[in-house]
Amino acid sequence: MSVIVLNTNYEYWDEITDLKKVIKWYLKDKIQIVVEKEEEYNSVSLSIKIPAVVRLLGFVGFKIKSDHVPYSKTAVYNRDNNICQYWHYDESGHRFKYLCTENERTVDHVTPTSRGGKTNFENCVCSCRDCNERIKKNRLPQEAGLELIRKPFVPRGRRGEMFTVRFVYNPKKLSHRYYMEKVLGKEFSHRA
Repeated sequence: MSVIVLNTNYEYWDEITDLKKVIKWYLKDKIQIVVEKEEEYNSVSLSIKIPAVVRLLGFVGFKIKSDHVPYSKTAVYNRDNNICQYWHYDESGHRFKYLCTENERTVDHVTPTSRGGKTNFENCVCSCRDCNERIKKNRLPQEAGLELIRKPFVPRGRRGEMFTVRFVYNPKKLSHRYYMEKVLGKEFSHRA
């Protein structure tokens, strides 16, 4: 069971899977429950509906300690905003950016490692599973008929700057559906 956590300004902050942690925050008046589930949480001293989406009452961000961002899959996803970095085309041939769900996103090596490509920011991009595993496989993008939206780059941060984590929609999680429908007030679209 997951709980979506929003910052004070209602921006996505994180996802917590430990309900006990959320209940502790509630008891210490650190959060406001925004959306509840139908099920209840009962203990000796407390009986509430289980939260699906909560909001922190004090702003919480993550401080960048240096301008160097270490390579990781999460850093690639954040740099690319969870958007597949290969153009997608609709039925009439118009291209669009495709927003990946948590289950669809992968990290693709633009130049495959089997062909000398390195695992670093300049060679890795966020890609949907379909583009990476079905279309591109072990080829260069041009060999597979794919076009990059932009050239991959090393992200930079400014020391002391605050940043938040980006929300990645997973339709299998009830808390995600509540967040999209009840907080954002919209159905989710994969087009970015």
